[in-house]
Amino acid sequence: MNLRRSLALGAAGLAATTTLSACGFDYPTDRINNITSGVDYRNGTVDILNAVVVAKQANSGTFVATFVNSSPSKTISLQSASGDNTAISTVDSKPFTMAPNTLRNLAAKKGMAVSGNFTLGQFVDISFQFDNGETADLNVPVVTDEGQWAGLDISTPSANPSSTPSEPASSPPTPTDATS
Repeated sequence: MNLRRSLALGAAGLAATTTLSACGFDYPTDRINNITSGVDYRNGTVDILNAVVVAKQANSGTFVATFVNSSPSKTISLQSASGDNTAISTVDSKPFTMAPNTLRNLAAKKGMAVSGNFTLGQFVDISFQFDNGETADLNVPVVTDEGQWAGLDISTPSANPSSTPSEPASSPPTPTDATS
């Protein structure tokens, strides 16, 4: 009877130990976890990592991210980038090519200027088309040009007319205005 009891307690202890120890598959510690404001796209041959629109003000900003060609043998080119024509109306994308197993950091390359109707803190949709037929659709945050993003907004905001008329410049005094 004592032997059965000892075996039962030992089996129960082993089951509890196995259940409570993090043994198994697909636990959160096995997953990629980047603590950042940017979003990642990992569903194609080209990964787009830490993607954001950096902006100093509403309606104008710069898209920055790291593009990674994970193909071991194929060179892949970005053909175009576009907004959804609601929040992002234009993306100044210049096509580029990446050799196999290489990356391109847009923050180091001055990024892509974007414009539209968006505000700081909003998420905006941008699509990227590659020459291998793949498309990457991202919903990225608009972050303020400060902290880790400081100096990355290179966009040129459109000129807005001043709400107050400027005062005429005063003319310099003439010799007749001076008293002797």
